Amino acid sequence: MVIRVYDSDGVILTHTVPPQRTVNVQYYYSFLEHNLRPALRKKRRHFLQNPPIILMGNARPHAAQAVADLFDRWDWEVLYHPPYSPDLSPCDFDLIPKMKEPLRGIRFRTVPEILQAVFRSIQTINTTDAAKCILQLPHH
Repeated sequence: MVIRVYDSDGVILTHTVPPQRTVNVQYYYSFLEHNLRPALRKKRRHFLQNPPIILMGNARPHAAQAVADLFDRWDWEVLYHPPYSPDLSPCDFDLIPKMKEPLRGIRFRTVPEILQAVFRSIQTINTTDAAKCILQLPHH
């Protein structure tokens, strides 16, 4: 499993979850504190002064009270996906389809091969401005 954080300028952080590890509330909270904050200090320092609006799915770790409290402490606003909305489909602006397209039809033998291909795909997204699709979200 890979956790990906991005904005309209590209992918900020790609985190590989260790094999056999479940992403529960504690893991996700720790990821936010120990991986996301340092990545923002390096790549998007302005988010630490001008809080971003965070778009997250409705998975239990994302919606947990501990995570909400952490975002409150950081003064970040969270925008959750509605459970179902024909007007607001994550597929309309998400990077997953753009990341998967170059990988279609390729067979991988090992997990490291998959991860290398995913990271190459992410680099392509960053260099082609494909992440700009998130800017269409307010129009939806």
